[in-house]
Amino acid sequence: MYFKLGGMVGAIAILLSNGSAIAQDAQRYITVGHDKLGNSVALDTKTIKGTTYKLYGMYGDGIFETTFDASCKESRLFRNRIAIYGSEGQLLQEDQEKGEIPFVANSSPGKGMQIVCQKIGARGW
Repeated sequence: MYFKLGGMVGAIAILLSNGSAIAQDAQRYITVGHDKLGNSVALDTKTIKGTTYKLYGMYGDGIFETTFDASCKESRLFRNRIAIYGSEGQLLQEDQEKGEIPFVANSSPGKGMQIVCQKIGARGW
């Protein structure tokens, strides 16, 4: 798991920092916004399970991973977990505090939610 995650962190970091990636990764990660420094925030399409999805972004030399659950019909969004990984894929910090966050259509979590809800054919906004 450590080596697999380390490679994933590297691939995500390359994609998010300069936008280039091999075609397979470009199809896997969809840019849904940018952070305050202009780095991309990406939806990982391969980790979508029902209405649960993950967003990735740059965090120092590593990445952050935020897991969300969407309630499509009610336009409600819930954060499940935030994890920060170092450049070698090691987990540096984790917050599993769950809670509802406001659905903002033009935010990264909101855009991710819209893609996920469209994929399953459920839209509430």
